[in-house]
This record gives sequence, structure tokens and C-alpha cells, in this order.
Amino acid sequence: MRTEERSQPLTDGSILEYIVHGEFAWKETDVNSTYGAWWMSLRTIVREAGAEAVEKKLEEFDEEIKRLRAKAIQEAEDSSNDEDSEG
Repeated sequence: MRTEERSQPLTDGSILEYIVHGEFAWKETDVNSTYGAWWMSLRTIVREAGAEAVEKKLEEFDEEIKRLRAKAIQEAEDSSNDEDSEG
């Protein structure tokens, strides 16, 4: 069994994670923090930022994903129509 499976806190073995880009300090006393993108469990994010802040950011994220998906679909449809009219 892999390490992440042995230490999994959920009974079904699944955990919801997000990749978070930012500046991270390993301890509050860290002077030199680390920039990067890290996979973090939703549980950890809520503990660090609070449920209300997480809900707000996830709502913003969901709206942006919907907007980008609609734009990509429209662009794909437009490019398909262009190809059909050329041929």
C-alpha cells in the first residue's frame, strides 16, 4: 500500500483537493517563504482560511470556469462553422 493510501483520513480513500498557487510559509516564524503551487485538501484550506472565505473563492472559481467553458465552446463552434463554409 502506498504512503498516501495508508495515511488517508477518509474511509473510501478519496479526498477533494485543489491546487493552490501562492506564497507558503512552513511555520509562522518563517522569514523565507516558498512560492509555488501545491495540492491542498479542502479540509486544510478551510482550516487555514476559514469556511466563509473558501466558499466565496470557490464560488468565484466556479463562475470563472463556467465563463471560460462557454467561451471555449463558442470558439469551437465558430471555428467548425468557418471550416464548413470553406469546404
